[in-house]
Amino acid sequence: MTSTSWPIRSAFAGVAAVALLSGCTAVGPNFAPPATPAAQGYAQAGDDANPGPSQAAVGDKVIAEWWSLFHSKDLDALVRQAIANNRTLEAARARLAQARDDAATEGGLLNADLSAGIKRERANLNALSGGAFGSAGGGIPTNPEFNLYSLGPSVSYNLDLFGAKRRRVESLTATAESQARELDAAYLTLTGKVVDQALTIGDANTQIETLEAIAASDRADLEMIRKAHAAGGASAADVAAAEQALAQDTAAIPAQRQRLAAARHRMAVLVGQSPSDWSPPNFDTQSGSLPMSFPVSLPSALVRERPDILEAEARLHAATAEIGVATADLYPNITLSANLSQDALTAGTIFSNPSTSWAYGVGLTAPLFHSGELKAKQRKAKDAARAALADYQETVLEAFNQVADSLQAVAHDNQAYADQTRALTAASARLEMARSAFRAGGASAEQVVRAERDWRRTRLALSQQGAGRYADAARLLLATAHAPPGVAEAEKPDQEAGDVRRP
Repeated sequence: MTSTSWPIRSAFAGVAAVALLSGCTAVGPNFAPPATPAAQGYAQAGDDANPGPSQAAVGDKVIAEWWSLFHSKDLDALVRQAIANNRTLEAARARLAQARDDAATEGGLLNADLSAGIKRERANLNALSGGAFGSAGGGIPTNPEFNLYSLGPSVSYNLDLFGAKRRRVESLTATAESQARELDAAYLTLTGKVVDQALTIGDANTQIETLEAIAASDRADLEMIRKAHAAGGASAADVAAAEQALAQDTAAIPAQRQRLAAARHRMAVLVGQSPSDWSPPNFDTQSGSLPMSFPVSLPSALVRERPDILEAEARLHAATAEIGVATADLYPNITLSANLSQDALTAGTIFSNPSTSWAYGVGLTAPLFHSGELKAKQRKAKDAARAALADYQETVLEAFNQVADSLQAVAHDNQAYADQTRALTAASARLEMARSAFRAGGASAEQVVRAERDWRRTRLALSQQGAGRYADAARLLLATAHAPPGVAEAEKPDQEAGDVRRP
C-alpha cells in the first residue's frame, strides 16, 4: 500500500461507514391511520325500512364492477370502452406518474452521491499571465500552450441525523398515494357518468315512447269528440279542449329528443370519441334490469375501500410527515464528503504518485439565527395536519351521509313505485269508464278530457319514477363501490416528450 492510497481509502471508507451507521430515528410524529368507526350501519333513528323487490344488503361484499348488476351487455361494453379511452382518466394517470417521480427523485437523494469525471484541458500561459510570457526572452516560447489531464471520483453523504429527508420522502410517497386514490375516484366517477348517461338515454327514449303513446290516445279522443260534435253531442269548446291536450302532449316530445341527443353526445366524449364519429347503443326499458339486491359495505369497511376517504387519509399522512420535516430543520445537519483527483500534464503520468491528491471533510450547518422562523414553520405544519385530520373526518361523515341518503332513496322508490303503479291502474280504469259513458251519452266530453289528463299525468309520473329507481340504485352502488386492483398501474406506454399520438 502506498503512502497516498491509505488516507484516500480511509476517507472513502469513513464516509461509507458513517453512512451505514447514521441515525435511524426521524423526529416528528409517526403516522397511524385514524381508528375505524364503531358504527354497524347507516340508518338513523326514524328512517324507513327497505321493503320491496329491491333490497339493500348491508355487510355484503361490494364488487368493483358495480354496473354489471344491471345485467346489460351494452352498458358493460360502454363502461369498459370509457375506462380504456377516457382523457380525464389518462390525465389522472399522468399526474400519478408525476407524483411517483417526485417521490423517487427525493428518495434518490438519501443515498451517498458518488460521481466521477474525466477531462482534458488546453491551457495558454499568455492568457493566464496577461502576455508576459509572449514578451519574455531567454528561449521561452511566445505562445506556450500545454495539456492538463484530470480524472477522479467524489462521494458525499448527508447523514440526515434527524430524518428531514426521510420525512420528506415519506410525505412525497403519501402524496403519490393520494394521487393513486384520486385516480381510483376518477375511475369511479367515470363509470358513474357512463351509467348516468346510459340511464338518461334510456329514460329519454321511454319518455318519448310514452308521450307518443299519449299523443296517439289524445288523437283518438279528439276524433271521438269531433264526431260527437258533428252529431250535436259535444260543443266546440270540448273540441278545443281536446285539441289543446294533444298540442300540449306533442309539445313535450322535442324537449325529450333534445335530452336524448345531449346524453348521446356526452356519452361519446366519455368514451373518448367525437360525437360525429361514434354513436352509443339506443338504451331503453329492455336494455337491462334493476338489481334485486344492493351489496353495501359496513362503515368499518367503507373507510378502508372508498377512494375519497383513502385519498383524505393519504393527505393526512403527508401533512403529518411534513411536521417531521419542519422539526428536523430545527436541528444541525451534517454532510460528509471525500474526493480523489489525478492531475497530470501528460496522459502517461496521470496515475503516478505525484499526480494524486485527495481530500475529505465534514460540513456542519445549524440554524443559529432562524429559530423563530423555523418554529413558526413547525407550527404551520402542525396546523396543516390538524386541518387535514378535520378534512378526513368530514370526508368520512359525508360518505356515510351519502350512503344513508341512497339507502333511504331506494326504500322510498320501492314504496312510491308501488303506489304509482296502483294509481295508474285506477286512472286507466277511470279513463275507460269515461270513454264508455261518453259513447253511451252518460258523460260529457269534458269528463273524458279530464280523465285523459289525469291518466296522462299518472303514466308520465310512473315512467319518471321507474327511471328514478334506476338512478337511485346506481347512486347507492356507486356510494360504496371501490376501484379494482391495478387501476393505478394500468398506464399507457411511455412516450417521449412532445410525442402526442392522436387516435
